[in-house]
Amino acid sequence: MQIRARLTLQFVLIVALIQLGASFGIYWTAAGHRKQAFFEKLKASGISKTLLLLEYGSADSSRLRDLEELSTSFLPREEVLLFNYKNDLLYASDPRRKLQIDPEWLDKVRINKEIRFEQDGYELAGVMFTDRYNRLVVISGGIDSNGWGNLDYLRNVLVVVYLLSLAVVWLLAWVYSGGALRPIQQIMRQTDLLNVARLSDRINTHGRRDELGKLTDTINRLLDRIERSFEMQKQFVSNASHELRTPLTAIKGQLEVVLMKTRQPEVYAEKMESLLEDIRQLTNITNQLLMLAQTDTGRAREQFTAVRIDEVLFGCQSKLQKWQSSASILIMLDEQLSDADALILNGNEELLSTAFYNLMENALKYSPRKEVRVRLSVDRDQIVVVVEDDGIGIPADALHKIFQPFYRSENAKGIQGSGLGLSLVERIVVMHGGSIQVRSTPGEGSVFTVSLPHDLIHF
Repeated sequence: MQIRARLTLQFVLIVALIQLGASFGIYWTAAGHRKQAFFEKLKASGISKTLLLLEYGSADSSRLRDLEELSTSFLPREEVLLFNYKNDLLYASDPRRKLQIDPEWLDKVRINKEIRFEQDGYELAGVMFTDRYNRLVVISGGIDSNGWGNLDYLRNVLVVVYLLSLAVVWLLAWVYSGGALRPIQQIMRQTDLLNVARLSDRINTHGRRDELGKLTDTINRLLDRIERSFEMQKQFVSNASHELRTPLTAIKGQLEVVLMKTRQPEVYAEKMESLLEDIRQLTNITNQLLMLAQTDTGRAREQFTAVRIDEVLFGCQSKLQKWQSSASILIMLDEQLSDADALILNGNEELLSTAFYNLMENALKYSPRKEVRVRLSVDRDQIVVVVEDDGIGIPADALHKIFQPFYRSENAKGIQGSGLGLSLVERIVVMHGGSIQVRSTPGEGSVFTVSLPHDLIHF
């Protein structure tokens, strides 16, 4: 069911329930008023006829007949009965009376002064009449045909008004809900027009400041993020294609040169060594691209385990010194560190090892003296790793770009690299709930500070 139909139905149901309750209240009030009014009429008619009877009771028969005619002129199908203190019937307005009064009712009248009750469709009023000489029980009964007719008419009017009003309410609710949902339909139409070729388009808010305006702003902010993601993806694909094409082109060129003529074995060995270096570079780029893709998915989080950062750092130190035996990598632990468990966090050991390996490798790569200093400490709930070198440094205008994939500063383009290392480091650190900062002075070196929370452990 569409929102418009659901809103219309809900609104009509609410109004229908309210109107139904109001109609019942009106009818119930009118019914109560009719009953009380008819009871008062019965009492008044009974007392009036009793007074007339007492006044003309000793008159001749013609006057008594006139009294009987008068007694039937007050209410339709009325019967009036008078009883003395012995429960003897003194007077009946209709000799063919249908009312049969139980003495028990007469006693109740004497006790309560007046009562109301029903018998065979008749409504009856019992009243105690007293004067200086008489103590009479007056029973007056009748059928309120006019009152019931008015109630029937009122009921029919309420039913007709109820049905007609529901139809009107349904129409108004349908029109109103359509108007209320029209801005949403406009948003939907504008959103349907968006595609990859029109990612710069935005939904017009028309100056609205209500919830729909806020929704439109939220969608526009989402479109901003999507547009940036597409642009980054296009840039990433372009850079990745370029970085992959460079070693592939070199491999292809060297193989073509080798195959042009027969050469000496030492020449083949030299070319094979060069080809192997290009393949290593290609493999490194591919592995880093796969790592970047892994950090963008939730699978890496599923492999989180308890990891000791000091063991990760020493492992990276061992790997680097195997490839660069002349490298100097000094790892220093904070002297105030007394609890080894404080160096444990919940994370992906392989990714953390890759991050710190890249930081140390970069520090060695861009440091002429091949020296790296790594300091490990704990600051409250953070594990802090500082990687420092005395290398070429990073220009100030490039500091905010170094974590972008494939970005390389001008003073680093003469040194072999892909520009993926720091981007991968940042994604791994952020994925572990941490942060990374950098300070650098060109010609003096760089300092990378990584902070990781160690309170994410779930044993």
